[in-house]
Amino acid sequence: MVPDLFVLMISFLFLSCAGDTAGQQDKNRVSLLEYGRVTAKMLDESSGIIKSRLHQNTFWIHNDSGDEARIFAVTRTGDLISPAGVQNYRGIYVPGAQNVDWEDIASDDAGHLFLEDMGNNANKRKDLTIYKIKEPDPVKDTTATLVEKYVVYFPDQTEFPPKKDNFDTEAMFWTGGKLYILTKHRADTFTRLFRLDSLKTDRPNGLTYLGTYNTGEKVTAADVTADGKQIAVLTYKSVWLFTQTQSSSHWLDGEARMLPISAIQDEGVCFDTPDTLVITNEQRSIYRLPVADLKPVQ
Repeated sequence: MVPDLFVLMISFLFLSCAGDTAGQQDKNRVSLLEYGRVTAKMLDESSGIIKSRLHQNTFWIHNDSGDEARIFAVTRTGDLISPAGVQNYRGIYVPGAQNVDWEDIASDDAGHLFLEDMGNNANKRKDLTIYKIKEPDPVKDTTATLVEKYVVYFPDQTEFPPKKDNFDTEAMFWTGGKLYILTKHRADTFTRLFRLDSLKTDRPNGLTYLGTYNTGEKVTAADVTADGKQIAVLTYKSVWLFTQTQSSSHWLDGEARMLPISAIQDEGVCFDTPDTLVITNEQRSIYRLPVADLKPVQ
């Protein structure tokens, strides 16, 4: 009786401490203040967002899975940008593409956008795809030109589905001539960073593994500063900033800063300026977050 009672007491104390720690973390979470709202009814489950490098006060955004292959341009406060005089405007379509599960969007410095069709909740997909399109003019175009299509795969995934569901992807960015993706783990609290080193269009492209980091929650989006030295990573409960240092081979083994946030289904993040992040959720909210609010991680 006594040993059993002792075990019960220790278990109770452990659970109480764990509950206190979790409660303290929740108390420290910062509630993001809504800066704007996505007004277009067609954007009913927005996922990725990226700031245009060609058009002022323009952000490219898209819906999650189940939508048509199309993107939308919105202002900094969420108002839809569309060509004048177009009847029944439905967004900018991408002929030749398919939205199985679009999760993020990125841009390069040559006038292209990249659409990441790598959402993989069940970890069963064998058709993970990234579309490269020519960035359209939001006040003139209703279609975008598909430039190339890349089918990609994780070299270490041999089962579909695997025993651990760690092959979902909702975060992508482009820098230095390469595309990078971060995984959304469902079996643990880590994320893995991969780089796309080949851009073959006639065969699948294997991803190159770079590193792993414990973000404490599922990763939903990412973006990089124009100089390529810092990446912002969004999770359901935090915002991270990783800085590549002279001694690091990639961002995740460099310096890290973080801010716990209180939010609902935040799915998109991008830099508006080097000092300001834009965050969106599936409920149409747009938030602005100063990078200075993130604190160093010990």
